[in-house]
Amino acid sequence: MADARSTALLDMTLLPPLEEVLDLAAAQLAAWMPNQRWYAHKGAGAPQVEVAGWAPLRIAPDHATVLLVAAVHLGDGDRLAAGGAPDAPSAAPGGGAGTGPTRSREMDALYQVPLVLRRPEGAPAPEEGAEIGVLAVSGGPLRVDDATRDADGRAALVATLVSGDGAAGPGLSLASHRTHPGSPLPLGRAMRSRVLAGEQSNTSLIIETEGASPLIVKLFRVLQDGENPDAALQGALTAQGSAHVPAVVGAATVRTGAMRTHALVAQEFLPQVEDAWRVALRLARTGEDFTAPARALGTTLAEVHRDLAAALGTVAADEGAVRTVIAQMHRRLAQVAAEVEQVAAHRERLAALLDTAAGQTWPAMQRIHGDLHLGQVLASPERGWVLLDFEGEPLRPLAERALPDSPLRDVAGMLRSLDYAAGAVALEHGVDAGSWAADARAAFLEGWAAEAGTPAPAVLSAFEADKAVYEALYESRQRPDWLPIPLGALERISARGAGAGSAG
Repeated sequence: MADARSTALLDMTLLPPLEEVLDLAAAQLAAWMPNQRWYAHKGAGAPQVEVAGWAPLRIAPDHATVLLVAAVHLGDGDRLAAGGAPDAPSAAPGGGAGTGPTRSREMDALYQVPLVLRRPEGAPAPEEGAEIGVLAVSGGPLRVDDATRDADGRAALVATLVSGDGAAGPGLSLASHRTHPGSPLPLGRAMRSRVLAGEQSNTSLIIETEGASPLIVKLFRVLQDGENPDAALQGALTAQGSAHVPAVVGAATVRTGAMRTHALVAQEFLPQVEDAWRVALRLARTGEDFTAPARALGTTLAEVHRDLAAALGTVAADEGAVRTVIAQMHRRLAQVAAEVEQVAAHRERLAALLDTAAGQTWPAMQRIHGDLHLGQVLASPERGWVLLDFEGEPLRPLAERALPDSPLRDVAGMLRSLDYAAGAVALEHGVDAGSWAADARAAFLEGWAAEAGTPAPAVLSAFEADKAVYEALYESRQRPDWLPIPLGALERISARGAGAGSAG
């Protein structure tokens, strides 16, 4: 009788060609993908999936790891075309920099879905959430697993960076790039790996090797043509010597058809550090002073903006650029006011604020974080505040996220996030942290302005109002109990009038 080891062996010569096997797996992917947190097209109807391209990463005696790009054909369902979830206590807070909460018909999308193929009998039990399905093929059944939730699959993905060899297959090629080509990555056979819990739009792997600093390898799930800002911007900041981002040590790019973009990026991992959202919640609840950390956070953001401008340049915020941004804000306001009656009550005053902002002096446009909130910042005891996740709002087209934008969008995002911290403790603990938030917001803005200059009050108020308008839409749909948080901000901003400041 064959033992478990022999039954787990994967003789590829007994199987149909891999291309046929992967085509069979497409139907199972169509059922599995909509249930994943990173699937960005929920509500768009049942998808149809086909293989856009694939390449073998590793063929081992008992398994095969394949990098696959799935073309997802979507129905006529609609979704929120821009913007993300605002701050929430149960997950890392979000908050998009989208151009407006519009409804749009879905287009086809490309997803990166690395797979591991094994014989079900005698194979190790799959990790939680790994199994996609079992295929009935000639030569015996095959279990299809998500490679990011399989130790061998993770090792194969990381090996593309270690070896630098890349991969190639039908309709797909992968190339790896190291920040310092002469320096080997601190990875090897003895590494331990796991999936980072709680992530929503991508999948990150924590890689630990004895005697080396840990790394985080982020696999981008939704693929669009062009450089991914998360890799490009943090790579630029690393090259500038910035200590305010985890250093990038390598990346890989993928090409399928006419599309070329980043597949993954590897950075240093900062273990056992708290994010700023949790720090703020704790201090807001107890009333402990947060002004010094908030001021330092403002300074950190200004320094990151300065380094991005030095590395990637700036463009003048001329009349045309300002008019485009203000028009986007007006569209968002009109659309949300039509759905949320409490926002409609402020529409006239907020519209006047936007018109006033259009006539003010704006800072130069440049590359920015694009989705900044307290959950995107780590409190490192050694380095101070460290910013993460420069991908921008994932639901916006990549081409838009790669354009210069106003640094005031990042400033407004953090001001709103501080307000959300106070709102969260009020809703969940009955604690009035309004004064705490006002002091923290003023200190944060003071720290940023000391490095970057004081912005025109109406312009900053316009960006903050735009963000709060979107938050009101999100809360009205998803968490009505939280709607008073953005409505309170809109009340304050509209009451101050078009010429008022933004820090209060």
